[in-house]
Amino acid sequence: MSHVVDIHTHCVLPSREDPFGVAAVMRGAPVGRNFVSNFRDLPAVSYVEMTDFALQQETCAKAGLTRRIISSPFSAEAITQLSKSPALDVVRHGNDLIAAIVAKSPANLFGMGHVNPLDRAQIPEAERCMGPLGFKGLLVCSSWHGHFIDNEEALPFWEWAEATQTPIFIHPPRAPIGSDQEMGQYKLDELVGRPFDTAMGLARMILSGLFDRFPKLKIIVAHMGGGLLPVMGRLNFGWRLGCEGMPDRAAIKCRQLPSDYLKLLYVDTMGLWAPHLKQAIEVFGADRVMFGTDYGPVPIDPKEHVDIVNSLPVTADEKQDIFWRNADRVFGLGLGAATP
Repeated sequence: MSHVVDIHTHCVLPSREDPFGVAAVMRGAPVGRNFVSNFRDLPAVSYVEMTDFALQQETCAKAGLTRRIISSPFSAEAITQLSKSPALDVVRHGNDLIAAIVAKSPANLFGMGHVNPLDRAQIPEAERCMGPLGFKGLLVCSSWHGHFIDNEEALPFWEWAEATQTPIFIHPPRAPIGSDQEMGQYKLDELVGRPFDTAMGLARMILSGLFDRFPKLKIIVAHMGGGLLPVMGRLNFGWRLGCEGMPDRAAIKCRQLPSDYLKLLYVDTMGLWAPHLKQAIEVFGADRVMFGTDYGPVPIDPKEHVDIVNSLPVTADEKQDIFWRNADRVFGLGLGAATP
């Protein structure tokens, strides 16, 4: 194969600086080579792979990955909950750190910025990411401090994103929907809460009519769409039954059957379960699935992800689409994929 492009990989460079006064909470206590944090009573392990850039590069190269798109999903959204600093300052600092990581190996790394779509004051920062910083897309959390991204406050951002055709990668936040309901047990916030924060965010975008208003958005969804596919039948029957007599806030506003909007979305392969990936390819099509591992915070050998894709009952050409051509086309990576 020519390339394997990982669109979903995270890294944070270790630093003694603490410009926003949150290091003690965000980093946590050392346990061996790792750290255990307890953000909002949600224990989590921060593995050494997340901050060891050299180890990341070596592991990914051994697995056959040739390019990676680096992002940081939690830092800005979480830090702005703890710090009194202006949110824009936190976001800008995080994006500068991503640029610094990419600068360490520009031959095989691309950057993805991070902004809050509910804050129109951050649109100039989105423009800086896609302009001077040279990033290939933007990561936005499916919710920001408990507010979902279909809200009226986000409309200026979505208008900008569609007009500029900026690829938007939707990823769940550190503390997802339901995280205050005993999700500090058994890693449930990470394993169940986050995929369903994604499902709630996407369901709201569909049912609110956001995709009717902005049908040309470039949306890529982490974790094979999170928990979206299992609830699509319920979204469909809710739309079919209608909302007559319900208050306006409760009425479904999308014009088409909710599942019709899936054709507007891309997803990555992260999930480490071949049956789910087969379903994602069946629903979205091999031309709308991109290789992604979540490597860094999920330090499982990326070779496992490569092997899952190679094991799929799809054509060799479709595997190339998944491994790199789709990412090349959507993110504009310049690797040589033909534009359809």
